[in-house]
Amino acid sequence: MTQRKTVLLVDDVRLFLEVERSYLDREDCQVVVAMSGKEALKMARYMVPDLIIMDLEMPEMDGADCCRELKEDPDLWMIPVVLVMDDVPESIERCKVAGCDEVLVRPINRREMLETARRYLRLAGRAKPRKPARVLVRYGVEDQLTLHDYTINLSHGGLFLETGKVLPMETPLTLEFFVPGSDDAIVCKGRVAWVNQAGPLRSKLNLPSGFGVEFNDLSRGDLERLTRFLREEGLGS
Repeated sequence: MTQRKTVLLVDDVRLFLEVERSYLDREDCQVVVAMSGKEALKMARYMVPDLIIMDLEMPEMDGADCCRELKEDPDLWMIPVVLVMDDVPESIERCKVAGCDEVLVRPINRREMLETARRYLRLAGRAKPRKPARVLVRYGVEDQLTLHDYTINLSHGGLFLETGKVLPMETPLTLEFFVPGSDDAIVCKGRVAWVNQAGPLRSKLNLPSGFGVEFNDLSRGDLERLTRFLREEGLGS
């Protein structure tokens, strides 16, 4: 039996760890976490993961310093290191100097995370589990919230909308919706990731006519609300 690949996620913010881990939890890999550069360095020396995805800004030892030590270690230099950063010129330069293999710019969406992991680990794609949920969503192209329909399911990465008016693939969207237990709306950008046409051409017979939406830029507050809801429903850990 082929041994599962190991991904080490490193971030001092537990929320980001939970969300990033959720993006990978249906992949054919083992995900382990660390909350500081020092902890990541110890874990890397102990287990030698196949990929490290690490936040740039952390206390004690930041991602750049940790990456530099990894790349200077004769036993660890070959581990691909992806640094996660904010989109500022100073951060880009720090990542380059540290010798990382790639950078991801926040906010990270599920597609970027999976494409990066699969590129380094050569993993086959698997569907992200979604929680059945009936939530009213106001949405539209660009910033015009002219349409409204109900979800069939919901996850960190996106949702499925039931509608007879299926939009084309890759249509950019603005979405607004409330999750149960929160008084504040989640507002974010997204795209039509796949469609389920009505009639005999429907690709997924267990779902009605509609389309799947991938989230692009959930804010930290919206991530907290969505994570809290999914955790309560058993999908947030």
